[in-house]
Amino acid sequence: MKKSLFRTVVTSMMGNLFEWYDFILFAYFAPVFGKLFFPSTDETTELIKAFGVFAVGFIFRPLGGIVFGHIGDKWGRKSALVLTILLMAIPTAIIGLLPTYEEIGVWASILLIVMRILQGFSMGGNYGGSITFTTEHSDPKHRGLIGSFAVTSCLIGILLGSATATLFSYTLGELDLNTWGWRLPFLLGIFICFIGYYLRARIPESPEYVGIQKSGKVSKHPVTQVFAQQGRMLFIVVLAVMLHDVSFYMLFAYMPTYLTKQLHLAEEAAFTINTLNLIAVCVFTVLGAWLSDKIGRKPVMIGAALIFIIGTIPLFNIINTTSSLMSIFLAQLLFAIAAGGYFGPTPAMMVEAYPTSIRFSAIAITTNISGPLFGGTAPMLITYLINKTGSIMVPAFYLTGAGVVSLGAIKFIQAYQKTKKKKT
Repeated sequence: MKKSLFRTVVTSMMGNLFEWYDFILFAYFAPVFGKLFFPSTDETTELIKAFGVFAVGFIFRPLGGIVFGHIGDKWGRKSALVLTILLMAIPTAIIGLLPTYEEIGVWASILLIVMRILQGFSMGGNYGGSITFTTEHSDPKHRGLIGSFAVTSCLIGILLGSATATLFSYTLGELDLNTWGWRLPFLLGIFICFIGYYLRARIPESPEYVGIQKSGKVSKHPVTQVFAQQGRMLFIVVLAVMLHDVSFYMLFAYMPTYLTKQLHLAEEAAFTINTLNLIAVCVFTVLGAWLSDKIGRKPVMIGAALIFIIGTIPLFNIINTTSSLMSIFLAQLLFAIAAGGYFGPTPAMMVEAYPTSIRFSAIAITTNISGPLFGGTAPMLITYLINKTGSIMVPAFYLTGAGVVSLGAIKFIQAYQKTKKKKT
């Protein structure tokens, strides 16, 4: 990898790492937020409200995607990415300093919701932008591998968040964690932001974007063009990305809460299992992307989707019935292998599905429809359905269904350049 490309990849990764470290901490500390900001006589109600606030951030992601997508396609990828990381830092610091419900009443709940809205707005532009920016710096022959680092950086951010939560759960007692200890991981994350901003401000613009600038083909209304010219492809790609988002949030954001609240596993054990499997999914994401550069995106993604469809219900049966921590870990490891196989090729698949002039907007809109609609709401919806139905197999059914839908969508996806050649 060339030095300039390496610097670009690391820069994009730092931004994603910070945003997902911070964003996922909220999911891991959802039970604490429920008690401190939405106190109730019913623990399940507290948890549902906390996950509801988690989902609120996703509701505003599409708006962020539209705004930053417009900026990225019209004024440059770099400008949009610098702005997103700055916008994430402010609410992160404020969350770490917020007074609780006991101190200022309902205003604590309102302020927390506002901070989540700002975080969601920022994330709406960052993830799709980092995919676009990074892959446009790379050789098309290695687009899968380079694109996978956008996903991997999110996973590393989650890994860092998981490891931080594990460390604090081991070193602090429950009382200290619930009163002041939960603030420290949010405050520590600000340092990552400063590093990411420093790096992003010093990297060159995407060569592909510079190319359309020189040719005078910069889109004046990229968002409008996405829906007018790429509406059918957008719909198909959103359904294909559905499995990516559902598995991402369910297996690596919601799972620690599921293990502790539904299966009554100790927090230390749940966080440790999750952290180890986050390491595994990072490895398999890169391997899946590398393989997609060799044999194609579709074969790798179809294989991973089939594993989810066939294996999810049996694996959840193991997790729900065994008393062995090793069995739970191995079941989640198999999920990590399947998830990595699907995560790896997804960024390159999205990049290749859309033209350069509207790519930032198209990818931002894709991820911000699928993410909030299918992924971000999953923890709250699953918690609610488990409470209503009494069945702890709800997550298995949800994930299997996502696999079926995405598998059906994959076969209709075509690379934009190939489609263009067929028409001519």
